[in-house]
Amino acid sequence: MRKPSKKTRKEFLRFVVVGAVSFLLHNVVYLLLTHFGINLTLAYTLGYLSWAVSNYLLSTFVTFRTRLSVRRAVGYAVSIGIYYLVQLAIFSLLQLTPTPEILITPIVYAIAFPINFVMVRWVMKR
Repeated sequence: MRKPSKKTRKEFLRFVVVGAVSFLLHNVVYLLLTHFGINLTLAYTLGYLSWAVSNYLLSTFVTFRTRLSVRRAVGYAVSIGIYYLVQLAIFSLLQLTPTPEILITPIVYAIAFPINFVMVRWVMKR
């Protein structure tokens, strides 16, 4: 297996930072909504949408240093749709376990994050 290039490693590091910012936004929205009694899945979805918008903009300008384009936006939307389904499956499975509610989202991200990097990088670099 080939070692990732220095450029790819830097992109991944920026992706982690951008992901952390978007992750915090997702969790703040999710926790606020659940605090006010919103259904867990709806709260997760609304948090995910806030994550998606912030992550697309930050990925475009900060992580991959590209320009906004319709083609990339559509590709990004498809990739995060897939990513959402992966996350939702993991989220649903974790709800069947005794995992504390506050830990579910971080666990989901830890499992699904590498998948997202590969998909988003492919979209942004095409």
